[in-house]
Amino acid sequence: MTPLNGLILTGGYSRRMGQDKALIDLEGMTLLDRTYNLLSPFVEQVYVSIRHDQINDVKRAQYPLIIDQVGYAGPIAGILSAGDYDPHSGWLVVACDMPFLDSQTIDQLIHARNLETTATLFQSIDESGVEPLCAIYEPRFFSAISSDSKLIKNASPRETLSKMDLEILNPLNPDALLSANVSIEEITNQPG
Repeated sequence: MTPLNGLILTGGYSRRMGQDKALIDLEGMTLLDRTYNLLSPFVEQVYVSIRHDQINDVKRAQYPLIIDQVGYAGPIAGILSAGDYDPHSGWLVVACDMPFLDSQTIDQLIHARNLETTATLFQSIDESGVEPLCAIYEPRFFSAISSDSKLIKNASPRETLSKMDLEILNPLNPDALLSANVSIEEITNQPG
């Protein structure tokens, strides 16, 4: 079976949140630490995806890093950089801002992994398409992109995947896919 690495996307600017989402403390642990600990039992190695200007961040530097490719922005930069780093492995890609992500959801994704597709991922919980930020990207995905960069649509993983062969799952725990693109008070259930 094709090896599987983990990638935590932390290169966003967290403009809507107003603070670095990866470093939000939730029950005594940052979202970055929590996500790293969650993925570690399931993959060969977990890496943290960063922008070049985050290279000296003390918290992120505790982990193996992959620096986002120049020329792309947003999550697609991190995903493509992982493929450049190791194009022969599958990559379990997870956004750092999923505070309710659980081992059941990761287990479901890995057990349904289809090596014959470009990616295995969940139907988005709002039914607007697929959830590209909790997904397994196979070497076929990276091979297709390296053969034809025009497959990248609007620097959007969701749009890029829309024309590819996918294994799409319904999440057993839809709440696990909720992101922290809300106020910190909502995440931690604390009054503002």
